Amino acid sequence: MRRTIIRRLSLSFIVLLTFLPLFAGGSMEQILAAPLSTRTSMEADQISIDMASLERLYRYVDSIYIDEIDKQKMFNDLASALIASLDDPYSFYVPPSKAKEYQEETSGVYGGIGTYLNKPSPDAIDPSDPSTYMITIVSPFPGSPAQRAGLMAGDLISHIDGEKVDELTSYEASMKLRGEVNTLVTITVYRNGTSFDLTLRREMITAPTVDSTVIEGNIGYIILSEFTPQTGNQLLEHVQKLMKQGIVGLIIDERNNSGGAVDGALQSANIFLEEGKTLVTIQGKKGTMRDQRYISTGNAEVPANLPIVILTNTGSASSAEIFAAAMKDNGRATLIGTKTFGKGIVQDVFRFGSGFAQVTTAHYYTPNGENIHKLGIEPDILVEDVQLSDDEIPAFEQLMTDKVISSYVQENPEPSEENIRRFAKLYAERGIDEEVLTLLVRNEYLSKMPYDKRPIADATFDKQLNRAVQFIRTGQ
Repeated sequence: MRRTIIRRLSLSFIVLLTFLPLFAGGSMEQILAAPLSTRTSMEADQISIDMASLERLYRYVDSIYIDEIDKQKMFNDLASALIASLDDPYSFYVPPSKAKEYQEETSGVYGGIGTYLNKPSPDAIDPSDPSTYMITIVSPFPGSPAQRAGLMAGDLISHIDGEKVDELTSYEASMKLRGEVNTLVTITVYRNGTSFDLTLRREMITAPTVDSTVIEGNIGYIILSEFTPQTGNQLLEHVQKLMKQGIVGLIIDERNNSGGAVDGALQSANIFLEEGKTLVTIQGKKGTMRDQRYISTGNAEVPANLPIVILTNTGSASSAEIFAAAMKDNGRATLIGTKTFGKGIVQDVFRFGSGFAQVTTAHYYTPNGENIHKLGIEPDILVEDVQLSDDEIPAFEQLMTDKVISSYVQENPEPSEENIRRFAKLYAERGIDEEVLTLLVRNEYLSKMPYDKRPIADATFDKQLNRAVQFIRTGQ
């Protein structure tokens, strides 16, 4: 299999990374720097407020205000207010204090030790249970400093650089472990009642967005959790690994994938499509010359006769919908599940001052020419999610209050299909559907397993996945 496909893509932008001009006549910086008298009539019309008056107000306030003005704060607040006035939930200003974190999150690359972690809220501390106030290592990334140092799933971290972590949130704990590449961080590890210190050197970490396994003997299963600029390369590696295992079909799970970098989605679709297929069409504001159509390049990396199913639900949004539509409209995949979220717009991100501005700039259209914004993509085969109805919520709350599920799992620790189904039958009389009860107790069993022992996929109790397996086997 060739590995050059990602490099050869003729895709000219990465939303959330590439900084494009906002107007055909120049960059954002050029337009803001130009005197009002030199701007074109189009630009003057677009700036419908008198910027000169705003500047005069600033100078007047600066001259009379009793204290020194924090000019950086004023700059950030004005930028935030300007973009907030668009009343667009997807457009916002990222101040300098959040810029590095924002860039790391959108790129999927950061300096750190490489691990999934969990940290309960400080409000949930139980002094008798260290896992409620320490950081739990859910799983170290393969090849990361954390793994090479011997950290294992289930290890607890009590201190970072000598400071207790008890009062940290999960986010704060994650940020404490991150830092500049080649800097050192010392963690105190608590394992089986014993504590010891480990000093690790931070490295450039690429967050995994793809995982895979083989289910039901010979069906490939890939879960796409989000799209970053690295997702295409990661997906290609997993596809090639599964192909070597002789899979007869492939299921790609995009449920609850909220999107991310558009290029990651386009690169991913390019793996499966022959050259010349339309992936997506971007249409921006009239007069900006932003309309672009993106097409696949090179040869597909998988045989055309390999059946592919994509699982979707209402949590599949944005770039996840771009990928799903590219595969569906080009006849390369069958969508199973429920209708997607319906985010058919894209955002540009550009540097502004020492921060970033994210602004909605275009609609995108599927290969079939559909604008899915606020509409979503209908699956080819509808399989509803298992969920609580409004009428079942009181019974569910009582079930949790009585700790019925945790008590049952404690008394029946073997996570067998028999025990799971028996629980559902036992408590169906409480007014909750057996399918819901089955998932509730199954999830409780999973939570008790070490992370590295949990199955990536579970066709037995996942009816959407089970339907996908049936489709792969029968073609219908």
